[in-house]
Amino acid sequence: MFRAYANRSTWHDTLAGPVAAEVNTTFAYAAHRVGAPVAPFPWTPGTRGSPTDVSWPPKGVTLAVDLKAPAQPSLTLTVYYELYDGAPILAKWLELKSSDASKDVIVDRSTVELFAAGAPYGAYIGHGSLPPGSDYNGATSAGTVSPRPLLHAKTDQAHGAFCEWVDDYQRSADPVPGCPACKDEGATEPLLNCSYALGPGAHVSASESFVSFRALLLATDSTELERTTLARHRITQLLAPHVTENPVFFHATDVSVEGFKRAIDQMAEVGFEMLIFSFGSGFQLETANKEYLSHIAQQVAYAKSKGIEVGGYDLICLDRGHGGYGGNVGDEWVTVDPTTGNLGLDACFASGWYDKLYGLVDNFINATGLSMLETDGPYGGAPCASKNHTHHHGLEDSIYRQTQMQNAFFGALRARGVHVNQPDNFFFAGGSRTGMGYDESQYSLPRWEDLSISRAGLYDDLYQHLPTQGWMFVPLVPYHAGGEVASFANHPQEYEFALATYLGAGTAACYRGDSLYTEGAQGDAMKATLKKWVQFYKMHRRTIIEPVVHLRRPDMQSWDGWLHVHPRSTDPEVGVAPIFNPTDRPIQTTVVLPLYYCGIEDPQVMLSINEGPSYQAPVGRSYDVRVQLTLPAKGVVTVVVSRAA
Repeated sequence: MFRAYANRSTWHDTLAGPVAAEVNTTFAYAAHRVGAPVAPFPWTPGTRGSPTDVSWPPKGVTLAVDLKAPAQPSLTLTVYYELYDGAPILAKWLELKSSDASKDVIVDRSTVELFAAGAPYGAYIGHGSLPPGSDYNGATSAGTVSPRPLLHAKTDQAHGAFCEWVDDYQRSADPVPGCPACKDEGATEPLLNCSYALGPGAHVSASESFVSFRALLLATDSTELERTTLARHRITQLLAPHVTENPVFFHATDVSVEGFKRAIDQMAEVGFEMLIFSFGSGFQLETANKEYLSHIAQQVAYAKSKGIEVGGYDLICLDRGHGGYGGNVGDEWVTVDPTTGNLGLDACFASGWYDKLYGLVDNFINATGLSMLETDGPYGGAPCASKNHTHHHGLEDSIYRQTQMQNAFFGALRARGVHVNQPDNFFFAGGSRTGMGYDESQYSLPRWEDLSISRAGLYDDLYQHLPTQGWMFVPLVPYHAGGEVASFANHPQEYEFALATYLGAGTAACYRGDSLYTEGAQGDAMKATLKKWVQFYKMHRRTIIEPVVHLRRPDMQSWDGWLHVHPRSTDPEVGVAPIFNPTDRPIQTTVVLPLYYCGIEDPQVMLSINEGPSYQAPVGRSYDVRVQLTLPAKGVVTVVVSRAA
């Protein structure tokens, strides 16, 4: 039979009987348990402005199936399946344990999910097809015009694992009748493969188990872009809700006694919520100096008296090796290149450096009350060939173990209530945000060029991330080579456009400088602008931290914007749309807001323009509302959508 066209009536002829017990290495069912999902770390909904109406751990059901192999009686393989209330999401992962203390079992390879599914649930893949988007001699790849598969899959790991649709044609054992060497040339055989990129090479013994990454599968019902994007966001909302913490923070470069106090007083005046000791400020996380810790503790105490949290920046892994620009942690803890045997630029996060770093961080937090860390350069996915490091055995398990240790590091911080910024995808391990629409060089451009490119990148990344999963950047002092033309200090119009962009998107920005505003007339204007937009954000925070429906991509030729949608809202407000005019001329236009994803079913809806009085507007048959707007040159207009009473 051909795999793509299965004749199920013949299956009984092809099913093999049991293998003799003495040679049976196949794992078979032994027992099962049903329970509820367990949180990987503690977290309290409502923390730092996050939603209070979410469940942690998520509500759902867990099935754990134990499997045993007669030829390996000391081993127990457990396959976990987890389903969640409110979304068609399946999580699956593996655990292998051993009761034998005399030897290690090494897991050379592990495939967490191997799932064959034809279109439309599987990808539209044809063997021998060209790469997606290509055209060769008039032959266009099927991937060029094919829709997304209805079954979306991803892993919960930042590094070393993947989920991809592959063509199973080459592995197919289905012969063509009358031609045993032939393959079924007419079929496409999409296969979802969720596996490790290397290894994992995990060692399993009585003291060490193997726990795989989690494959996350989402069943969707449409190929429409906005609908599938919102559906994919539900994975993060359910399984990593801590990322919706979104404090308004300031990256302080002057943290002297006077500079720190000035920054805190300004932040309290305009409503900012967190100060971060910025890179280049002289902040030292990796120290046990009692005098320095006492000094930081006093600063943290002053900030807390004003209702402001304090965090700090540190480079923890990347470029912390031999010749790295962040300073060598010690050659005994540095990665070893598997090809040359030379020491690498990065620290190995499965070496003794992990223990040293965590001990310093733990002591620092205990001594100072610091409640946020910006961990630049976390583990980035590189292997290490050392055989002498504390937490991995060799090259074979180096990616697996370093990823595990980085996960544990972030999980331990999250368990202490510490907010974590990390420029990487450790969201399911406790990290909160990464760069969004982000290239450091763009923040050295002249202000309006920066705003244009940054808003376009932000718009695009809102397809991939929740608004609160990212950060942007607003330089208030020169950054890299930008100079004064890139700084937003004393430029109220550009400053307001930046504040409206990032607070209107629900995406944090690093407002970086020695103060939020200066003294004098321009400083007063900047302070008033800060108050205005922070107040707007806090007033509508519950809606603004929700995903967006994209309205019009920034092209700097006309208006652009997006609509935050909150269909599950228990309050009347269900949508917030910032509409931008980056041009030098006023624009009068009609903006169509699609309200279907706001959950609007009534024939009328309430609108408020620029926080003005609400008025009633009719909802069209396509669940949209037409809003006539006058957009000032290089200005912003906000539209708030609420259910009619």
